[in-house]
This record gives sequence, structure tokens and C-alpha cells, in this order.
Amino acid sequence: MSRSRLHLGVFAIWALASAILLWIARRHIAALEMWDPDDYLRLQQVRDWLGGQGFFDVTQYRIDPPGGVPMHWSRIVDLPLAGLILLLKPLFGSVLAERITVSVVPLITLAGSLSAVALITARLADRRAALLAAMLGATAPLLLFHVLPLRIDHHGWQTMLGLLAVAACFDAKPVRGGIVAGGATALWLAISLEALPMATALGLVLGLRYLAWGDHRRFGAFAGALGVATLALFAAFHGRAAWAQPWCDALGPAWFGPMVATPLLAALSTRLRGAPSRIAGLCLAALAGTALLGLTAPACLAGPFAQLDPVVRIYWYDNVLEGLPVWRQAPNNAMILLGFPLIGLAGTVLAWRRAATAGAARDWLAMAALLLAAFAVSLLVQRAGGFAQGCALPGAGWLLARTLGSIDRWRRASLRVPAAAAAILLLSPIGAMAVGGLLLTGLERGGNSATNAGETCFAPCTSLAPIARLPRGYVLTGLDLTPRLLIETPHSYAASGHHRGRAAMARVIDAFIGPPEAAHRLMREKGMAYVLIQPSGSETAIYTKAAPDGLMARLIRGQVPAWLEPVPLGTDRLRMWRRRS
Repeated sequence: MSRSRLHLGVFAIWALASAILLWIARRHIAALEMWDPDDYLRLQQVRDWLGGQGFFDVTQYRIDPPGGVPMHWSRIVDLPLAGLILLLKPLFGSVLAERITVSVVPLITLAGSLSAVALITARLADRRAALLAAMLGATAPLLLFHVLPLRIDHHGWQTMLGLLAVAACFDAKPVRGGIVAGGATALWLAISLEALPMATALGLVLGLRYLAWGDHRRFGAFAGALGVATLALFAAFHGRAAWAQPWCDALGPAWFGPMVATPLLAALSTRLRGAPSRIAGLCLAALAGTALLGLTAPACLAGPFAQLDPVVRIYWYDNVLEGLPVWRQAPNNAMILLGFPLIGLAGTVLAWRRAATAGAARDWLAMAALLLAAFAVSLLVQRAGGFAQGCALPGAGWLLARTLGSIDRWRRASLRVPAAAAAILLLSPIGAMAVGGLLLTGLERGGNSATNAGETCFAPCTSLAPIARLPRGYVLTGLDLTPRLLIETPHSYAASGHHRGRAAMARVIDAFIGPPEAAHRLMREKGMAYVLIQPSGSETAIYTKAAPDGLMARLIRGQVPAWLEPVPLGTDRLRMWRRRS
């Protein structure tokens, strides 16, 4: 297969997948009903910037006013959103320009991810396997969920950049590959610190190749590019005040030890001669970066969420499914996490065992290590499953190509088509889901599993126009409701599910699980004018179960305190009251 045919094939796969995703999301696009609270808040952040808020200022001033909540999100993800809105606005108007932008930008990251998968597979195997890997990628549920139209938060960008970094590890030109891998990893880290485990895995794999097989040019270029690009990206996207901030949840001075000092020292260590000296140099680089982190920001050693209020951890953090490990997931979600990466791992190991050259074997072994690392991270954090499925695609593509090649040699033509179709289905993410579903059904019939995840409606699932028409005020409402309310109403809100506002989050939770008198005092102190709840929401269920006599439970039962008067909204899906005194 020629390179141009591969490019055309990947484009056709992307175009078909994009058309299907747009059709699936058409009603959401028309109503601007996004898939997750973070998508709403990302759009609000872009609106604030286009509305005049400073480039370096990512504070949400309508959450916990007057000071607002500083966000840990990077402007990097805002750039394509804002740029496309500005480009389309003169042609289509602001409303339609937004709709087009939030639909198209996620599909751009899908194109990048499928292209990176094809590039990895072509470098490890051949172009036929690369096209099949891209085809399988268009059916990977966890990868696709992060690139659905309206999914404008950073997860699609993370997957794309991670796969690009992996592809660069196998570039035939080691210096170019190292620079691209280091730059992509730095950009990945600048977007979200969730990349840290896989950035470490990339460094370890390239470091081991350097020590074992002398691939010093690639490793040195990777480490040098990572250190330089990390520092440059922070300087480009943060103002002067950020250099003194102690935040542990995003790229910043607190992390310059392991993310700048360690890679730069590691790059210098490639000039050393002899294995003992090189090992000592890498160990000293790692120790220097860790020591610098411990000296300058010891709190960060405990992780970005270590300082959460216990109330916030129990009632919010421990209930965010996408951040929980596989054993905290519903069985069907666990099957999605487990099934396809194991197929990809089997294909990767077989490709390693059957490699024609020592160099090819080393590359497949490195890919297996990266896939194992990605798989391990996904078992600990569910939202990393998309990247794990992406890393499984090269091995699955190789396995499918070899299987189809064997089927092509069958003598009976009448069996080849159904056998090929069966192979494609069974070796795809959809096939893994189907087999997992059958196993799960058998387990449930046997009485071994009775877990079923409840539904969560992050959007209010109804028109917010009656709320938007009310006199502007300060609203006490659930953490998950706030982001969409920011988009569609002019009011301010007590808190959202974003951890830098942990004090405000704790106040909201305490208000809803505590006695009505405590909420009354809070509302008077903060000047809150309204209370808004979603009776059928999952957050509501958490509060009512935790505190049967708390404010939320009383409101659900109709035991409304005398200091609240109802605000008619014309729907039972939301209930609202105005504070009398």
C-alpha cells in the first residue's frame, strides 16, 4: 500500500466516523447540551476571554464571588476554540459560530489521534496494518467519547498528544523523533498534569533503550526538548504572578524540578561514557529533580488532591466516576476498560515474538511497555481509558492484518468473507465489549454481580430561560449544575465541581446536608438570593442519602423552610426558591 493510499484511507475513516458522531450528537448540538460539566465551563472560559478577560487570567468570577475561583486549566485548549469562533462569527453570527466550533474542534483531535495511531502502526509493522488500526480506532468507545462533538474539554487533546509522542518514539530519525516526542509530552503536561504518569513511562522506556541499546540521540533529544519546551510553554501561557503560585495541580514552578531540571540533566548525562557513568547520571538527574520538588513544594509530593476538605472528598471526589479505579466502576464500564487493551497487548506481544529483525523486536517490546503503562493508569483512573485503547490499536491492527492474511489464503471463497467479518468484529473494541457483555450477563445470572450504575444528568435537561429572566442574583445550587447555568443565565453561583474552589465546595455541601438554619446563615452572610435543586440528579441523591434531615432532603420531601418562597419555573425537573429574609 502506498503512503498516499494510507493517507486517503485514514481520511475516509475519519470522515465517516465524524459524520456518524455528528448525527449522534445532532440534538445536543442544536440545544447546546454538552456531555459533561467541564465542557460547559470550558466554553464559559473561552467566552470570558473573548469578552475581555485577560489572557493570563483564568479565574471564574461568577463562581464564589466576589473573588471567584482560579481555574487550573490551560489557555492552550482555549486557543483553537477562540480562534475558530472569531473566524466564523462574521460569517454565521456568534450563536452559530459557537455551535460549529464546539462541534468541529473535537473532531480535529479525532483526526490527530487516528493519524497518530496509523503512524505508530506503520512504523512498527506496515501500512496495511496501519489502516486497519485506524479503522479499529474509529470504533474505540473510550477514545471516541472524548472526541464527540461538544466534548471541548482537554481529554481529546491529551489522547492525541500522547499518541503523537508514542509515534515519535519509533521515528526512523532518532533526533527528530526525540524532539517531537519531548515537545508533544511537554504540551501534554502543559494542558494537564494527568499526563505525568505516562510522561514518566515515556522517559523510562526511552532511557532503558538508551542504556541497553545505545539509543542516546533519541533519548537526549527527548529529554532536552521536554525540559526546554516545558519551561517555554509555562512562560508563554502564564503571567508574572503565576511564577510565585504554589499550585500542585498544574504545570508550574512547583514542578520545575522533575519536569525541567531532571530532563535537562538527563540530556546532559548522554555525554557520559560507559554504562555505570550513564546510570549514575540518570539517577542523579532523577534525585535532583525530586529533591528540588521536595524542597520548594513539599505539599506536591502528596498529590494535587491531598489538601481537599474531607467533606469534599467524601461527597464529591469519591463520586466522580471518571476519576475512580476499575474496581469502583460498574461491571459494564469495567469490561470496556479491560477488554480491548488485552487484545492489543496480545497482538503486541505476538508481533514482538515474530519480529523479523532485532530492531523491530526492540520497537515492539517498547510498545508493549508503553501499552502496559497506559493500561495500568487506566485501571487506576477511568478517564485514561481512551489513551490506553489508543495504545492498544497498533497491536490489534497487526493481529487483525495477520489474521485476515491467513483467511485470504483459504481455498474456499465462500468462507473467507464471513470469517473476515468475524475476525474484524472479534478483534475490535466493539467485539471486546460484546464478549465482555456476554460474560457479564453470565456472571449476573450466576449471582456474582448485581451492580448497575445510575444515570446522571449533568445538564438540567430542561429550558433555563425562566431562571435567566429572574433579577440577577447569587444562587446556591449543586456543583454539577453550575457550569451549564453559567452558560445560559446571568447569575452567580456558590461553587462548581472544580477542586481549587474547595472551600466554596465544602460550604455548598455543608449547606445541603446540614440543617436548614445553617444554610440560612450562609445565604445571608454571602448575600445569596436563590436556592436551586434538581430533584432527580445524582448529586441530590448523594446529599439526601447522607443526611435525611438535611436541607436537601427536606426540600425533596416538600418541607420547605419558612424563609424560602417558591419561584415557579414551569417544570418539575428543577425547583427554585427565593430567600425571604
